[in-house]
Amino acid sequence: MQKLQHTINAIFVISLAVLLVAGIVFVAGQALALVTGQGGWLAVLNEAVKGPACIAASVCALAGFLLSYKKPANQNSPQQEARTP
Repeated sequence: MQKLQHTINAIFVISLAVLLVAGIVFVAGQALALVTGQGGWLAVLNEAVKGPACIAASVCALAGFLLSYKKPANQNSPQQEARTP
């Protein structure tokens, strides 16, 4: 079970990194295209970057959802610790 959780966590981190890089490239490319007046660049960015960014976002969201089901650590609450002599 620990191996599965580690694998899902790795998928989450990698897809999050891909998503963030794709988002930065997408927004920076759009800003550069607007400043330079190159409308064709917007279409290229929309076709080349938007699809992988959406896929990475979906994978990241799914992995994050699965990670929310991990078992909580077996910790004593502060109330239980205060009662023990």
